[in-house]
Amino acid sequence: MTPRQRTVLHVIAATALLQLAYPGAPVFYAAAQTASDLRTGAYTGGGPEDFLFGAATNVLADFYKIPLSMGSFATGAKEPNWQAGLEGSLSTFMASIVMSDMLLGCGFLHGSRIWSYAEMMMDCEVFAIIQKMMQGIVVDAETLALEAIANVGPGGHYLAQKHTRKHMRDLFLPQFMDRRPYSEWESKKDDARDWASAKARRILAEHQPQALDPKISAEMDRIIRSVEKD
Repeated sequence: MTPRQRTVLHVIAATALLQLAYPGAPVFYAAAQTASDLRTGAYTGGGPEDFLFGAATNVLADFYKIPLSMGSFATGAKEPNWQAGLEGSLSTFMASIVMSDMLLGCGFLHGSRIWSYAEMMMDCEVFAIIQKMMQGIVVDAETLALEAIANVGPGGHYLAQKHTRKHMRDLFLPQFMDRRPYSEWESKKDDARDWASAKARRILAEHQPQALDPKISAEMDRIIRSVEKD
């Protein structure tokens, strides 16, 4: 029996036991599969095998009609860098195209051993790009813009067209991808990690989260007190 088969049997067995104890209890399948680096036996946290395992797990979860929480943004990188961006992007894209129900792992590095605020900011941008890609290209009378094309004609431009002004914000605008002129970059030499860290610090200093509903807060306090008594 392969490790993948054993994992599936564990999930099925645990789900069956839970339903026997609490019939109808909602469950979801949590998947964070990976391969080992055969040179060291270490947890890789990202690689083509991991991404394929994730896609296969989604097929199994769909077969058993169990919602899937997929470990995306999976990387073995120790800091926000090229490796983290590559592995986080590919793992999240794979989980998205196979339609995983939930994605987790945003902000984690080194196989979920390290938490990084800067990485969380950049992972959010990765997700924003993938979300935009998943929307595809809409082809209809509005997006074809035949009237605007006719109004502009040969040699004209679209900047003054109402259609352009209406849809200009549909284009993806990154926060952390460097699209500056080369001369500006050369004079500053800062990059996405600097901008992501600055934004994270600003949020931590200024953000005021919305208060919980009093009923929810009271219920959470009750649960905490009951656990502390035990």
